[in-house]
Amino acid sequence: MKQFNVIKFALVALPLGMFFFGLIALSYTFFSPASQVRDENRSSLNSKTISTEKDLKVWVTRQANDIGPRPTTDEEKTRITAKWIESELSEENIGYRPKVTFLDGKNGNYRNIEAELPGTDKADEIIIVGTCYSSAENCPGANSNGTGVAALLASARYFVGTENSRTIRFVACVGKFQTSEGIQGSGITFLADSFKKTNEQIIGLIYLDSLGYYTDQLEEPRGPNRLKESNLTKGDYIAIGSELSSKKFIESFYSQFSKVYRMPVRKIILSRDSLAHSSEHFASLSGQSYPALQLSDNSIYRYPHYQKDTDTPDKIDYERLSGAVKSLVISIDSMLSP
Repeated sequence: MKQFNVIKFALVALPLGMFFFGLIALSYTFFSPASQVRDENRSSLNSKTISTEKDLKVWVTRQANDIGPRPTTDEEKTRITAKWIESELSEENIGYRPKVTFLDGKNGNYRNIEAELPGTDKADEIIIVGTCYSSAENCPGANSNGTGVAALLASARYFVGTENSRTIRFVACVGKFQTSEGIQGSGITFLADSFKKTNEQIIGLIYLDSLGYYTDQLEEPRGPNRLKESNLTKGDYIAIGSELSSKKFIESFYSQFSKVYRMPVRKIILSRDSLAHSSEHFASLSGQSYPALQLSDNSIYRYPHYQKDTDTPDKIDYERLSGAVKSLVISIDSMLSP
């Protein structure tokens, strides 16, 4: 008899318990932060969120330590890095629907990843924020270019769910590559060439180079002559570089950036040859007659671990990197809705 009562109780209690558990789960689904309403499939949860030093360190560490060196000669690491960036930008994380462009046909190891936030009344006017996600051979690439990718992701997070007059597009590009089938190129070159074909109205290109190394020591007298002319010789500044044809664009960006950034800012206008020497990626973009600038810590001239196996996350100044990213998104914000 007792056994019958236990069975009877179980038959009643089990469905009731599952019913109440379902109600609790359903309630959590509707009211938890992760399920808040999306506007056009973009999460409004992180709108205008400034990424913290911890956020930036996580992104840099993920690339340099967890993935490791990401040269384009390593197709597997290149693919893993691209898929990780795509995942970070996705609806499940930051809140976009990334567009992936395969540059090597059937293999699909070399790709560019784009995320776009369409504008409202000036949607045909586009501001592009781009970076390269590859590293040098045997180099963890924490600064070059893990910090550039981290800054790109932080910028995408800041603007997700916002409304702006102009369109903003975030692009992570693969470096120079050559496949066993003889296909060769680079993500930056492909991006630059695509501008010619689409005839889009590009207001400006902001290329994010390495942004994480700063020193209060005097810099060595290296680099183009234009860099040696200034009395500002400590390696504690952010450089905003461009060529003469983009002077109006760089002046507009510099005026906003320098108001917010607490450390020194250097505005450097170089010849195209000097730009090609300091950054072939940026030179490819600037060569298309669109206004373009490069934001950089000038690591090619300053950073003692540049493209070495010692370019690790512990070398990064995350406080100053965070300050640079904050100034970057505020500057872009002012340009999106003029």
